[in-house]
Amino acid sequence: MRHRQISTDSGLCQPLNITAKLVKLYWGWLMRHWRLAAAALALAWAAPAWAHHPFGGETPTTAWAGFLSGLGHPVIGIDHLVAILAVGLVAAVRSIWLPLAFVAAASLATALHVAGMDLPGVEVAIASSVIGLGLLLVRAAPAPTLALLVVGALTGFFHGYAYAEAIIGAEMTPLLAYGAGLATVQLAIAIGAMLLAQRFWQHLNYRFAGFSVIGAGVVFLSAIWL
Repeated sequence: MRHRQISTDSGLCQPLNITAKLVKLYWGWLMRHWRLAAAALALAWAAPAWAHHPFGGETPTTAWAGFLSGLGHPVIGIDHLVAILAVGLVAAVRSIWLPLAFVAAASLATALHVAGMDLPGVEVAIASSVIGLGLLLVRAAPAPTLALLVVGALTGFFHGYAYAEAIIGAEMTPLLAYGAGLATVQLAIAIGAMLLAQRFWQHLNYRFAGFSVIGAGVVFLSAIWL
């Protein structure tokens, strides 16, 4: 009985020790790169003013406007851009199917939100998903492909839900064009980041990239709550 209790305690302590190490490493990174963190904070606070798509909040009325809006939303929205880049980096070292899972789930969520589905706390979920992607980059431990695809799909789902805010109320033609633009730019960014990371993997510091992504996620959370 005594040995069993010790084993249980050790099992409980291991996740705490890992978390403490990650926090210590992140704090050290933050102290060394505080200028980068400050710039990310300024970008996050400024992001809402950019309206996350090129038309300043106006609903697209033509196919071309819808397509351009779809292309611009994930790029101008800093939280979306960081997540898509992180998906590409994670895909480079873990699963090349991750970008497809992300984009497919994002497209589904956009369609569901346009159809009337409502979810609470999406902004917090988006910021938390960025932190989760950063943790995947920091930790070198392997993970099952199916679990990674589920994480990618959940992340894409929350981002896709937010994309729909820019197109609700539009006619079918600009709506479909918006979806095409979203899928195109997200796949281009994620796969581009994946290919570049695979090409120059010897020169990349994935832990640094992971802590940078985590820092961005923390900044996004602070921008929501402060």
